Amino acid sequence: MNHNDFHKLLHLVLDSKANPPLTLFAKGFDDWHSRARLAHFLAMEDLDKKADAIELFKTIVEQDVDEESAEDIEEKVFALQRLSVLERENEETYNDALRHIDLAIELAESTDYLYKYILRGELWADRWLTLHKQGNTSAAEAEADERITAYKDIPIEHNSYLYYGYRFKAQIAASRGTILIAKDFMHMALSAIEIPETYKEDLEVAFSATHDNISWILNEIDRATPSPDKIHWDI
Repeated sequence: MNHNDFHKLLHLVLDSKANPPLTLFAKGFDDWHSRARLAHFLAMEDLDKKADAIELFKTIVEQDVDEESAEDIEEKVFALQRLSVLERENEETYNDALRHIDLAIELAESTDYLYKYILRGELWADRWLTLHKQGNTSAAEAEADERITAYKDIPIEHNSYLYYGYRFKAQIAASRGTILIAKDFMHMALSAIEIPETYKEDLEVAFSATHDNISWILNEIDRATPSPDKIHWDI
């Protein structure tokens, strides 16, 4: 990837349906923030430039951040997280995916900032999903249990570690066909977030399904749950 490649891809993104403002990339190729932002757009399904996105994301792995800026840290964490998710799609890069999500977790947890978009629990869940894909499900479950044990008794109501920990355990229970256990874990997950009244009826309908298609049930529960980026989190 060089300046010329960057500008060609930038114009592709600027002319796309996404139509982002040019100011996002104002500092050009030499600025890692611009490269990361361009990579996010290239990774979108409509553009189908995931290989280029991965190449750009990789250029920011060793970049320093301003440790006094929550926004700077969050932007790098988000880039590392997205890189890991892309690498998780290919069996040959599972190890890279694990390494990059580990870097994201380490950076995110190096401060006490309450980020605007990044959720520490979600980062851990991405790690567990990668371990599960590698066949290390027992290790992922053990880590989820450790996170749950570490955070279940702290005096906060809206806890991303608990939500994503129990949600992961529900997904694994579903993969094993244990429907009631999966539902129980999802009830525990939802107890860690705020559920507005307007969502409760649809959630009750989703949980009350009596058929044995647990993947469909969990999907309906997710659809009836408020989006994580639209609710308040304490951690």
